[in-house]
Amino acid sequence: DSAQPTRHTSSSQPQKRSARLSPSLPTCVSETAMPQVVSRDVDALDALPDAKLKAQDAAYLTKNGIDVLFGSLLRHVIQLKPADPLQYMIDSVEYSPEYATQDPATGLPEHRKNRLQDVFRIMDSQGLGKISINELHAFMTKYGGQTLPPEELESVFTDLESGDGRGDGNGLVSLHQFLLFFSKVARSMPNAQFNEMVAELTK
Repeated sequence: DSAQPTRHTSSSQPQKRSARLSPSLPTCVSETAMPQVVSRDVDALDALPDAKLKAQDAAYLTKNGIDVLFGSLLRHVIQLKPADPLQYMIDSVEYSPEYATQDPATGLPEHRKNRLQDVFRIMDSQGLGKISINELHAFMTKYGGQTLPPEELESVFTDLESGDGRGDGNGLVSLHQFLLFFSKVARSMPNAQFNEMVAELTK
């Protein structure tokens, strides 16, 4: 009879993993070596934070005066009724309530109105309170760094003159028309972008 082949068990074959070991960990690490997760109050997903967190929040608000500031802002918004309450609160924090006050005629915050008035005074070289197209041309040439073609200059001037939506056709731009025009242009601008625009106008 031919000899039956001897069946050898290769040591390289995968060994059955012990049931006491985590299937996702190396065999040298047992489940008992895993760190224990400590249950916390916030993990319970309660409707309200626990008393300790609530106390810490209150202490932070009091320490930094946030509750007082927010309460003051809400009172000012109710009393003054600004056209843009959110912008008023942003300006009050970034500047002060005085400079956050919005002009009823243009809607511009005081700090923006002041900066635009400074630009207008530079344009109004004769100090008459109105800007002619020649003064606009001189301003654009000096500060804009380039001379606009006549048709573009006329278009810019027409936009300024009709800033109040009417335009009186007298060939002059008043301060009120100037401010109304820029209040529309800068309405959605954050303060940083607005300041960059004004700086660009007069650099």
